[in-house]
Amino acid sequence: MSDKGEGGRGDAQIPRALKIVPPSGKVPRFQGQPAPPAGGTHPVAAFCQFTAFLDLVCLALACFLWSEAAQVSALFTPLEAGLVAAGMASLGWVSMLRLAPTSLGRLLDMPWAVADALLVPSFVGGTAALAIYAFVGSAHASALMLWPIAAVTLLLPCRIFMAGLARRGVRDGWLRRRIAVVGATDMSSRLINRLNGRDNPEIVTLVGVFDDRDATRRPPEVAGVHVRGDIPALCELATRERLDLIIIALPLSRALDILRSVQQVQSLTAEVVVLLDGDNSAPQVTQRSIIAGQPVLQLVRQLLPPGALLAKSLIDFVLAALTLVLVSPLLLIAAILVRIESPGPVLFRQQRVGLNGRYFQILKLRTLTWNPDDIGIHGVVPGDSRLTRVGNILRILCVDELPQLINVLRGEMSMVGPRPHVAHMLVGGQPIEELVPGYGARQRIKPGITGWAQVNGLSGTMNDAGMARAVIAHDLAYLSEWSLWLDLRILARTLVISVFGRNAFDAQLREWRGL
Repeated sequence: MSDKGEGGRGDAQIPRALKIVPPSGKVPRFQGQPAPPAGGTHPVAAFCQFTAFLDLVCLALACFLWSEAAQVSALFTPLEAGLVAAGMASLGWVSMLRLAPTSLGRLLDMPWAVADALLVPSFVGGTAALAIYAFVGSAHASALMLWPIAAVTLLLPCRIFMAGLARRGVRDGWLRRRIAVVGATDMSSRLINRLNGRDNPEIVTLVGVFDDRDATRRPPEVAGVHVRGDIPALCELATRERLDLIIIALPLSRALDILRSVQQVQSLTAEVVVLLDGDNSAPQVTQRSIIAGQPVLQLVRQLLPPGALLAKSLIDFVLAALTLVLVSPLLLIAAILVRIESPGPVLFRQQRVGLNGRYFQILKLRTLTWNPDDIGIHGVVPGDSRLTRVGNILRILCVDELPQLINVLRGEMSMVGPRPHVAHMLVGGQPIEELVPGYGARQRIKPGITGWAQVNGLSGTMNDAGMARAVIAHDLAYLSEWSLWLDLRILARTLVISVFGRNAFDAQLREWRGL
């Protein structure tokens, strides 16, 4: 796996002076609003994902009711009815995700919420009924038309209820999007006035304005919103407080400043958009959306679509819990052997960088002789004198990584994702953030016990630029091509590697393997 220090399989050295301590300073709250924690899923995204899950429940229940109808039982065998019901539920949910995605804007607009619940099941059911009519006959098509009726009957009140709940959540504050504005400009002033205007149906919380100019050149506030510092201050704020959206209010003529801002915030999980206002003409071949009645150009989207994060988190929890139960005897034996062979703690803990740039303590079985003065700045190399006999076996079998299942259950890690690194890691004496463009984007998802780079042979110490670029390229490819099927493939490969063994220290740079 790609780690360092006691984990020693993928990070380069960091000087003692660069050891990072999580920020503890207090930042004044804006407009008297209590700042929610930076950790966890964004409430807006979680609400939309829960709504998508309820859509699936309604569609599945509609299929069950359809299969139990007398007209269906008379024309279809139980097996045929079950297969058709499963197919309609799957097709209906995919159509809802594609044609009527669960966004806060659509839920706040009651006509849209009603139209989605009426039109999508009717379209899916009508299309399926036409296909059945063409190949089977009118009787079966007529029976199939009972499905959209059942789906609408269940889906419509559910969507209306969730739309009402969304309006209440926005009004009460727990479902408001937290927005940061980049650029103390006239554009940002007009945007803030529109966001706070009565014509905007969505009430938002503005956490502040951020501008990269020095303190003597930027104004203290814009349209009543406090200017809280530069872009690094925004990134530091995001480690403590939740951010849902970053709006860059800069003219497109300042393209370099826009690009620099995007590069600085690429490690955050917030969406990033550029305001299309004034001199900013709207490009035609781009993905646009509307905020407070104004078009914006989407530069960084939410990484996982509605429902995907919920599914990934559920799979992580279930797999981690089951695996921990299954391997607990092995962990107990390994812990006893570690303790018998050499003095010191059984578990090794080290601070790593996780989701959104936040820090957490990674857990491993100790494989080196205990030295309380060793802060883990040196990777493990072949023949390392610090490596114990038991530790060598544990590392070859990857057993030392198993305590990270606890990190998964805590919500700090995922089963699959980019391996967590120490902060400000140096590769060949150069910070990896400077060495590999786009490095920060890997922090937009939870780090994993295993990852796409590791199952492709890139699991050794990153001691040169070529190795670092190859690992990060695989990590970014995983982010852009993520799917549950890809996660399952990576887990299967990891299991094969664990059973048949691998070299625990030497990374083998292989040719690029496409996804």
